[in-house]
Amino acid sequence: MSRPPTTSPPVPEAALADTGVRATWAKGAGRGDRLDTRFREIAARTPGRTAVTDARGSVTYGGLAEEADAVTRLLRGRVSPGQPVALRAGRSRSALAGLLGILGAGASYLPVDPGYPQDRQRHLLDDSGTALVLTEGPPSPGETPLAQAGPLTLTARRSVPGAPALPPDTAYTIYTSGSTGLPKGCVVGHGQVLALLDAALPLFDTGADDVWTLFHSWSFDFSVWEIWGALLGGGRAVVVDRDTAADPEAFAHLLSDEAVTVLNQVPSAFGNLVAETSATGTRLPALRRVVLGGEAMVPDDVRRWWATDTAPDAQVTNMYGITETTVHVTYCPLTPETLADARPGRTPIGRPLPHLDVELRDADGKLVAVGEPGELWVGGAGVSHGYLGRPELTAERFPPEPDGSGRRYRSGDWAVADADGLLYYAGRMDGQVKVRGFRVELGEIEAELRALPGVDGAACLLDDSGRTPALAAYLVADRAAVPPARVRNALAGRLPAHMLPQRLHYLDRLPVTPHGKLDREALSARAAAGTDQGRTAPRTTKGGGHHAG
Repeated sequence: MSRPPTTSPPVPEAALADTGVRATWAKGAGRGDRLDTRFREIAARTPGRTAVTDARGSVTYGGLAEEADAVTRLLRGRVSPGQPVALRAGRSRSALAGLLGILGAGASYLPVDPGYPQDRQRHLLDDSGTALVLTEGPPSPGETPLAQAGPLTLTARRSVPGAPALPPDTAYTIYTSGSTGLPKGCVVGHGQVLALLDAALPLFDTGADDVWTLFHSWSFDFSVWEIWGALLGGGRAVVVDRDTAADPEAFAHLLSDEAVTVLNQVPSAFGNLVAETSATGTRLPALRRVVLGGEAMVPDDVRRWWATDTAPDAQVTNMYGITETTVHVTYCPLTPETLADARPGRTPIGRPLPHLDVELRDADGKLVAVGEPGELWVGGAGVSHGYLGRPELTAERFPPEPDGSGRRYRSGDWAVADADGLLYYAGRMDGQVKVRGFRVELGEIEAELRALPGVDGAACLLDDSGRTPALAAYLVADRAAVPPARVRNALAGRLPAHMLPQRLHYLDRLPVTPHGKLDREALSARAAAGTDQGRTAPRTTKGGGHHAG
């Protein structure tokens, strides 16, 4: 039987030291203030060590550095510091060489998932104003091939007049779902990622002997932790292709065959893995760290994991995080003790990482008392630059510190702290939810639904009445005139797979509260009752319908 620790392992005192440490982390701890610089230092010291394994085989740190250099040469003279270069590539070592090469040229990378609908890909490119695309595969219409480095082709597209400029230290821009119906780009600098790594990696005691999975899409910020945690720790990264990520059986075999030691999972994917290993008796003796993040943790899945001897020595840690504050915010090693009070709407997320601090505030911005729910306001060295080309929204969501020392991010998430300072996640304040680790603004889906001919009203929510939460859409429409298949096909051309509603309900009208607002509680009750439902078949691949990040 797996042995969960009886108490939370202590955080090293050095990692918790508060005096002067945030400024050090923000500068990259004096060991190179850029991600690519850190990587090249490791590659120069250990060129023969294996860096990445994918379906094509393995490549050493020296070999990956050479592949990245080829990309850098393509870009030199074509980019300015911080300028975004889109990376449209699947999960492969070539994509890693691409993003390293982009950074090596002084530019920043903009991940564009090739599985996204063309309209969404086009919006990301247009909104960012990028004129250069590094692509693995054929160019899209309107792109002109310029040069090639291995499987990657550099293409040029029509530049967008008046495109917003990025800070010269920008490492990447990742787009998150937007409440206005369009995704928005979050701009993150090298120093902010290095602050995360320098603060968090010591807590996991990871290093050159570790083997990490690269499980998530480059368009999901969990990938930032996976990529740089593996490579800047000098370890080996195992790239999990999309088909394997969607097949729990194949994924479990990969974990065993590659002797993976550090596994990062959104809880929905972890639940699939727990079900698979429990049913088959798969053993993962090399695994020593399981990091959960991206959506609310499912306590019962962790308890089921402990009840087997799948990975007897693996510590499971829950981490709450936000794209705007550079992936991870809190750290919570899970034990029977920390899970004792866990329940839906109250899951333990632990304490802030050493480079960040968290405050809980009420709707008026005042600090709340212990035990009272409040909005998470995050400050420290991980707070990002804000939203690309959205100064008003940036000012609203990133208010300045009173002493002028920086900014905080208003997360829109509710949490509560107990008397010992342990934080519990309590849900969203608005219409934003997490689906398979992706942050989804329900308003974006609703905007697309309302645009469909024959739809007079629409609402969307996360239906958690079953074991697996799923997006449910509510349409004021005639089902015969607007059948589920038509809705599904229309949305599939506009939204990525993780944003497609899996359940449809047809209504004569949307319920409203006495104040005339949408009554989401009434919709939730209808979902739980299973009435007026037409199920759509979401775009999935083999393996329980999980589309991995």
